[in-house]
Amino acid sequence: MKFVVIACRVLLGLGFCIFGANILVPFLPMPPPVEGSLMNAYTAIMVPTHYMKLVGVFQLLGGLFVLIGRTAPLGLALLAPVLVNIIAVHVFLDNGQNMLPGLVLSVLEIFLIYVYRSNFAPLFSTNAKPTV
Repeated sequence: MKFVVIACRVLLGLGFCIFGANILVPFLPMPPPVEGSLMNAYTAIMVPTHYMKLVGVFQLLGGLFVLIGRTAPLGLALLAPVLVNIIAVHVFLDNGQNMLPGLVLSVLEIFLIYVYRSNFAPLFSTNAKPTV
């Protein structure tokens, strides 16, 4: 089981490190979205405003935290909303196309959240108290 956890951490971490770095410093060719599509409008807003750079930073940091291991829960917490957005964009704006990478990374994320579930248990407490 330990090998499976490490393999999933490496796959998820490297995936987000590579794709996050690609957003910050493009090195992988990306096909342009279809002219007049919702994805084209989304890209036309997200790229010039540099919002995608912020997403790239979270992807890169989350991927690095997952790769480190001891900080994996923090990385998983950073990557969860990014993955929700990736899936939502492909479902609602891209007509369900190009979803495979997002689905694979989501499965890895869900598995790792389950494996590290004891680290997330306090988030679901109904008796939360401040530590002041």
